[in-house]
Amino acid sequence: MKNRSLPLFPLFALLCLLLCGSLAQAMDIGLLAPSDQRFRAELYYEDYQRDTRQDYPSVYPASSYVGKQEEKRLIARLSLAPQRRWGLSLELGGTDSEHSEQIAPLLGAGAHLVVLERGNLYASLFGRLTYVSGIEYKESYGGYVDEQNYGYDTWQRDEDYVEYGGGLQLGTRWQPCAWAELSGYGGLLLSWVEETRSKERERATGKFQGQDFDWSYSDSTIDMREEHQAQLFAGIELRALPSNLALRLESRFYDRTSLSAALLWAF
Repeated sequence: MKNRSLPLFPLFALLCLLLCGSLAQAMDIGLLAPSDQRFRAELYYEDYQRDTRQDYPSVYPASSYVGKQEEKRLIARLSLAPQRRWGLSLELGGTDSEHSEQIAPLLGAGAHLVVLERGNLYASLFGRLTYVSGIEYKESYGGYVDEQNYGYDTWQRDEDYVEYGGGLQLGTRWQPCAWAELSGYGGLLLSWVEETRSKERERATGKFQGQDFDWSYSDSTIDMREEHQAQLFAGIELRALPSNLALRLESRFYDRTSLSAALLWAF
């Protein structure tokens, strides 16, 4: 017989989603519960912010900058569970970074292992990897005084990065009626960002007191890293039975806002 008593964990996860205004982190986790369905197809949207630190070691004197990175992502994920207690996943999508010129492609992969299952409760270990390529930022500005004094400046930054993550998920399931199932989950995520390509270049042209100038600058030694590696996350999934169509919401929280929403089908 299904457990139809009121569960605490899904209610706690929902409370976190609704009340936690101080959220953070990219990398959607998803539900990693034991499953008898072999495949799981998801389409999810993610909006997140995180604090990053950029170091400029080749600049004299060496300098650094701490700022906010914000991205909006649309990703398709296909998960395969060869056995009930472990699975693999692949992701393909695009990310729109704030102030970037275009949407950059994204590839991802993941794996999980259920290490504990007691009734409706479970614990899973997981790992994630996300690769983003071709983020491009541009700024152009200039000024005109007269024919002897004017200038134009163009700045560009190209960026590729890999995001690694892993952690522990705890969760439970509750079936309040014959046509619906509610799952709640949460846990700890450790993640870090490693840039595989980061290059800034700038060029200024014009005239100063009637003399032409053409100045350029290029720096490929910039190092970007995430300020906070440890995050908490919570999510909730409502599944229609017996179709196994579901809606899922998830948040990661620390110091910046992050929320993802997914439509999925388990089969």
